[in-house]
Amino acid sequence: MIKKLTLTAITALALSTYCVTAQDTTTEDQATDQATETETTETPAVEEPAAEEPAATEEAVTEEPATEEAPAEEPATEDAATEEEAPAQDATEEATTEDATEETTQEAETEVPAEEPAAEEVQAEAPAAEEPAMEETLADEEAAVETEDHAAEGEDHAATGGHGSAHIEDVAFSFEGPFGKYDVEQLQRGLKVYTEVCRACHGLKFVPIRSLYESGGLNYTEDEVRAYAAENFEVFDAELDDFRPALPSDNFPAVTGEGMGPDLSLMAKARAGFHGPYGLGINQFLKGIGGPEYIHAILTSYNGEETEVAGNFLYGNDAFEGGYISMPQPMSDGQVDFDDEHANDLDSMSMDVSAFLMWTAEPKMMARKQAGFVGFIMLVILASLLYLTNKKLWAPHKYGKEMDL
Repeated sequence: MIKKLTLTAITALALSTYCVTAQDTTTEDQATDQATETETTETPAVEEPAAEEPAATEEAVTEEPATEEAPAEEPATEDAATEEEAPAQDATEEATTEDATEETTQEAETEVPAEEPAAEEVQAEAPAAEEPAMEETLADEEAAVETEDHAAEGEDHAATGGHGSAHIEDVAFSFEGPFGKYDVEQLQRGLKVYTEVCRACHGLKFVPIRSLYESGGLNYTEDEVRAYAAENFEVFDAELDDFRPALPSDNFPAVTGEGMGPDLSLMAKARAGFHGPYGLGINQFLKGIGGPEYIHAILTSYNGEETEVAGNFLYGNDAFEGGYISMPQPMSDGQVDFDDEHANDLDSMSMDVSAFLMWTAEPKMMARKQAGFVGFIMLVILASLLYLTNKKLWAPHKYGKEMDL
């Protein structure tokens, strides 16, 4: 019996400690509510043993004659006392179990409302979480479209020589290649095209007029160049503080002002007609930079289309990147007549002026090619001598031959 009582006491203590810990984990508001409920529930638990006390006392009274008849049997009194205490302990255990069940039910009831807002918050947060996901998917789709567009542009860039929709054709000029030379008659025709058509909007401020009769020039005499300069150009003289006719010692005048085009002195070297493929520069190695071809293509690729952008008129040109250029078509068939009765169609005049602009950018091309050729020959001879000398010096070490001194 004592062991049973101790076990019941231990279980009662464990249940009470479990209830205390469960109460600590709840919120302060729930703890106050539970405290009030436990007070109401504990009062009947205290009254129940009071109601059962008469039964315990009656049992004690009934057992008293047994103690009088056998005074030596004291353990019987202990058993009676334990039996009297057992109902009280059972009642307290029942009260504690009832309190525990009530507290667990209260906890479940209090926890259920706490979980419902969480579910509502999850439901409320679900659309917010879906919106960034939708935005990310849209951003990924846009990035994929942009990459496809860039890839298509790259393919067009590689296919058309690097100018988007522009198309540059290779033209067989006489000065191309390591042994090419300028066609002097073509340069003279190009000078006439520039003088009658291009000089109204484009200058040649880096080209001296005297280079027309110097070595490597256009085979004009000094008198012819002097007459040409005085007839076609005027320059501002700071000493006279006025304009005067140009002299061979002057440069071609610059053309400035609103609506004027760029200077053409170095335009044939500033523009590249050929690129790639894929950034390797093989087209430039095989065809050259392509500056004259670019100028020729610009002059012959007008398609007759016009558009207005921000009050400015643009003209369709298949060779210009973007398809439109602000310069109207400058030349047409038969616009310039040549003294040698050469063909004066648009294609021929474009080739002549392109060759002339290549000369203005590289007037000493022939001398440079000649110097390069002589230098190449000298390098070949020097490399051959160095090879033979090296072979002679290392022959005894490689082949065991003696040197002839």
